Amino acid sequence: MIDFPPYENLQKVEPQMVVSIMEKVNQGFSDKSVPIPNRIESINYLRSLRKYYFSYFIELFGALKAKFFKNCLHYNENPRIQQLSLCFINEIFDDDDSYGVSNEMVYDIYYEIIQFVEYNNNNVLKEMAKSAIRTMSEKVINDAKIIVLIETLKNADENLCSFIFECFKAAIESLKGYIYLNYNINDIMDKLNIDEASDDYLIKIKRVFHILKNSLDENDEKEIISNLKEDNYSLYQSLTS
Repeated sequence: MIDFPPYENLQKVEPQMVVSIMEKVNQGFSDKSVPIPNRIESINYLRSLRKYYFSYFIELFGALKAKFFKNCLHYNENPRIQQLSLCFINEIFDDDDSYGVSNEMVYDIYYEIIQFVEYNNNNVLKEMAKSAIRTMSEKVINDAKIIVLIETLKNADENLCSFIFECFKAAIESLKGYIYLNYNINDIMDKLNIDEASDDYLIKIKRVFHILKNSLDENDEKEIISNLKEDNYSLYQSLTS
């Protein structure tokens, strides 16, 4: 992709360029009248900021994410800008240092991608969006990832549920033996409000917890159970029975 250079070939950002680049990105995402090449240039500037000045990237993406989603990812008039937006998102998740992806970033990005999967009519782009979710499932390590995957099941049809179950299994398998060190099961269960789940949603949640239990090695399960709060211990036993 000429207009989407490989990560290793991204333009080096010098310190004195940071402010002007941030201004260009802001202008590039400002509205739908901005020419597509300018929007693509802004995506690549964001990629460079992420590579060389991660804190600036977080600040800028946080401020401009709504414009990026509206004028790039969901801009149905131009599949190319959507394709590059999905490549960029996949790149965010496909990071050797996945701890750099915060809970907030997962929440911000994931719900936009899952909407894309559900409502975009371009099957090639839908598969790219699903690939980004798979990458998130395998590479990102934080509680938000688990929460958003499970919450998606609430109103999902059979096909989407099957996809989410696959992603959840990949998320668990990628950390087998170290799940208790990387996920706070108490916090996850608390934030899911499982006690308020509908019967249909509860059945799906139970399937998730069966996937979890079947993927745990002996030490994982021992550590998770020993650290569960009393009410969550009872709920865990119910969900995995």
